[in-house]
Amino acid sequence: MQIHKIILIIILVISTYLLAQNKSVIEGKVSYITPQLVYIKFQNTDGININDTLYQSVNKKYEPKLLVKFVSSISVACEKIYDFELKVGDTYYAIIEKKDANKSESDTSFVLQKNDSLAEQQNNAQIINVESSNSNISKISGNNFSGKYSIQSYSNIDNFSRNDYQSWRHTLRIDFERIGYSDLSFSTYSIFNYRTSDWSSVTKNYFNALKVYDLHLKYDFSKSFQLWIGRFLHPKISNISTIDGLLAEISLNPFSLGIIGGSRPDWKDFSFNPKLIEYGAYVARKDSFSTGYMENTISFFQQTNNSRTDRRFLYLQHSNNAIKKFNLFASTEIDLYKKELGVQKNQFSFTSIFLSANYVPIRELSFNLSYDARKNVIYYETFKSLSDSVLDNETRQGFRLRTSIKPFKYFGASFFAGYRFRKSDVKPSRNFGGTIYYSLLPIIESGLNLSYNKLISNYVDGDVYSVYMTKTFYDLNSDLSIGYRKTDYKFPLSQNSFNENALLIDYNLNLFRMISLSVSYEGAFESARTTSRVLVGLTTRF
Repeated sequence: MQIHKIILIIILVISTYLLAQNKSVIEGKVSYITPQLVYIKFQNTDGININDTLYQSVNKKYEPKLLVKFVSSISVACEKIYDFELKVGDTYYAIIEKKDANKSESDTSFVLQKNDSLAEQQNNAQIINVESSNSNISKISGNNFSGKYSIQSYSNIDNFSRNDYQSWRHTLRIDFERIGYSDLSFSTYSIFNYRTSDWSSVTKNYFNALKVYDLHLKYDFSKSFQLWIGRFLHPKISNISTIDGLLAEISLNPFSLGIIGGSRPDWKDFSFNPKLIEYGAYVARKDSFSTGYMENTISFFQQTNNSRTDRRFLYLQHSNNAIKKFNLFASTEIDLYKKELGVQKNQFSFTSIFLSANYVPIRELSFNLSYDARKNVIYYETFKSLSDSVLDNETRQGFRLRTSIKPFKYFGASFFAGYRFRKSDVKPSRNFGGTIYYSLLPIIESGLNLSYNKLISNYVDGDVYSVYMTKTFYDLNSDLSIGYRKTDYKFPLSQNSFNENALLIDYNLNLFRMISLSVSYEGAFESARTTSRVLVGLTTRF
């Protein structure tokens, strides 16, 4: 279709221009964790050397966390500079500087010396503030452009219906921080997703397929005053969801205050809807301690529909790691408005609560306890199979305890248990299970993962077993994952059952410096029904 050609041409033009620019920061993600080493996967590792430092972005600051010990073409193996908790999928950054004969040593004073010992690096590690106006780090905090575009084809084929279909998805993300070393920044994130059979309805209203989640400008008048305008999701009030409008934030250490005015996206197609006016404010306080920090936020919001009150509520959020090796997060919503039989009332009602506590007494052992009484989340863009959906709906709310242990090199395990009992439940919902993994099997140098999940609730009694094996081919710049999942669900109320065997295959290939190809297959096999799902994607980063 023409839309694909137009988008690809635009992206290739942008990519060609931007690839010619020198990038000072490259992004990688944690792929494996062992008691001794942390493996970070990059698009490529050009410019990364042994004893280089990797950083994590924390509250808009780059904090040194890892020291590179081994380097391959697309991955690095690192040691922690100091003890902290991390998990697979976390993002870390390598800072690659363009060599300049005129650059003085002071220009790179923020980089840890490569010849320092690990203990010396721990003692000398300094936090890099990317918002600082210090000229020594302006090359990192200014004129930093990054983006990603991907095109994916998703096909669903089965032998029991006439509902075979193909979908296309285009995803675009752009972040331009401090454009031209100015105080203006730009960010956007959008998805264009549709089935080929529905193209005629898409052309009548492109917002049926186009979802713009972020499209905003931010201007830093000073270190203490920021202005956001457009469509955005602000980190201090992320629970409010996307806002179309204006946000002004002023920082008066240790407080920060924000005022918001605008509207909510349309609930039907996520387009701009000026009839859904909302406004509010928040106050946040952050306190630092010798062992960590504590931050508290309270926000008030009034949401309307055609100038009539739709919802009025408070949102409170707390987080801290003031106690060494212990992290706590809590949030709650309190509704202040109610309308019954046409009569408006002011009320004080808790509508959601979430608590999460994490304790890591030693590097090889961790505990996490959470309580979730939030409403179930609806995902509009993420495909979930029946097996995934049942599991998510029954395990998201209630109490949940998880513990992880890493007693040996390359070997680890995690175990969990969940409990939920609501007034509407005939009996409590329970789930428990665990995962055992070995990240580097001898000879074949592959990772092996075994997991089990037991679910018992009002209407389902089930077991889910799975096994995955992953292999990185360093010479080919690629990764291969093969898995098997067996699902057995019984539905006592209807005397029905659901038995499925699934084959899962994922292959990722880095074609060029900034382009990667991914192919995924999921085959679900029941007694008389077979469903095949194929996902092919091409991604370019610039």
